[in-house]
Amino acid sequence: MNMFEITIARIEVILPNARGEDIRLTFQFESRQTSFTLPIFLKSCEFDDTEIVRVARSQLHDVFAQLCSQCEDWQLTEDERRELARISVRPGVKAQE
Repeated sequence: MNMFEITIARIEVILPNARGEDIRLTFQFESRQTSFTLPIFLKSCEFDDTEIVRVARSQLHDVFAQLCSQCEDWQLTEDERRELARISVRPGVKAQE
């Protein structure tokens, strides 16, 4: 998989949500095969404007660490991938060796 280019797409003041968060930083992720955005919500009263991006990046890291932990057992070995390709019944699909 190619590296992602990660940028901050937007920083917005929003109406406070149920947790009192009133700042939304939206990160944009781009790679050759994938593109998506992910919002991070913060409370403006907790951080100076100069710290908001650093705090949001830290929370973004926490989100991906948690996601990685939750789906760790989904990772297939190369042998498992080859076996799944070998038993594929899809017409016109050949397993790559």
